[in-house]
Amino acid sequence: MKPDSTSIFKFFFLLWIGGYVFVYIFPFPERQILFGFDLLGSHFEKFVSTTNFFVGKNVLGLDDLEYDGGRGSGDTTFDYVYLVTRVLLSLVLASVLFLLKNKFTWIRQAYPAMIIYARYFVGITLIQYGVAKFMIGQFPAPSISSLEQPFGDFSPMGLAWRFFGYSELYKAFIGMSEISAGALLLFRRTVVVGSLLSIAVVTNIVLVNFSFDVPVKLFSSHLLFFSVLILLPHVKQLVDILILHKPGHLEYKPRTFSSKQKKWTYSMIKYYMVLFLPLSMIVGHYLGQSHKRSDNPWEGAYEVLTFEKNREDFPADAEWVKLILDGKSMTVERVSGRKTYFTIGEVGDEGVISLSSSTDMEGTSTLQVVENGGGYQLIAQIGDNQFDMTAKRKKKSDYFLIGRGFNWVNEYPFNR
Repeated sequence: MKPDSTSIFKFFFLLWIGGYVFVYIFPFPERQILFGFDLLGSHFEKFVSTTNFFVGKNVLGLDDLEYDGGRGSGDTTFDYVYLVTRVLLSLVLASVLFLLKNKFTWIRQAYPAMIIYARYFVGITLIQYGVAKFMIGQFPAPSISSLEQPFGDFSPMGLAWRFFGYSELYKAFIGMSEISAGALLLFRRTVVVGSLLSIAVVTNIVLVNFSFDVPVKLFSSHLLFFSVLILLPHVKQLVDILILHKPGHLEYKPRTFSSKQKKWTYSMIKYYMVLFLPLSMIVGHYLGQSHKRSDNPWEGAYEVLTFEKNREDFPADAEWVKLILDGKSMTVERVSGRKTYFTIGEVGDEGVISLSSSTDMEGTSTLQVVENGGGYQLIAQIGDNQFDMTAKRKKKSDYFLIGRGFNWVNEYPFNR
């Protein structure tokens, strides 16, 4: 029986969607395969990037299109051009596969295979994000610098990050939700509940990104799109059971193999995707914590009370009025309002702290903090300049936001 035009269009449309899934996700997980990025990933990414420049400049007319790595943003102009490029590349790919459909039988299974590919991609991505919630990184606890920053000076993203970072319990809840959704997506028996949970979790992520101007809008929207695609084959059964209250069941067909070799190959790939990849990401996150941790007993915001310098020609408006020691960084605020930033090296004996600056300063830079009764003496050597200051210190526990904490009993709402 000759297929009608509707079934032909549907098949081509599914090839197009499957092609888009492939172009967006591939070459995942090349970075977790030995030499995978060098042998495959780098070449594919270079091809897509070159194509993206061509589309941006010759199709969209963006003659000044450039890309500097995004600096952490996934919503650059270059990324938006990628939307058009991937649509066009997937259209070309779908057209080629459609023309060859009668020659290669595996093309009929291209779309279901891409849904499986998307399932592993979303699952492992959510596990990775979930694990990060339990470590220093994505949502850090309030720092001295953020506690010193006026509320009105926060960016929307900064506000969201401080909100999430304040509560370890809430971060753990978000993390466990993401890990649970991701883990359930890795197995065929639990794919339905996994996709439902993934849609719920990722919808919240998408809304946060759009509501607080977090530049991960495109990536999170794709995670949601892929989660919906994963659920779609099961929607009719879910509607029958949950909405129409018809008797029914969710189909599950055990995977069969025509040979031991195919079964062994499948098992190796399965264990790699559901066991090795998540564990390697967890270990990588854990090992990356060492350079993020800081053990600085002198953390705090220091308000300078007196300031003495060794040079008479030192500008008055360059004198220090506030100094913030925050983890591995030091911020100096001057009379003029200008700020200078230093990186803390080692915290030695007797409160001697080694410093380095992004500006080219000659000589050694150090700060010595000496506790003197209820106050502090700060002795700074910045290049050729020497400063001797007295200051009062505000520790993190002195901020009301940190000290207030959790209370089981509240006789009245404490909202200020």
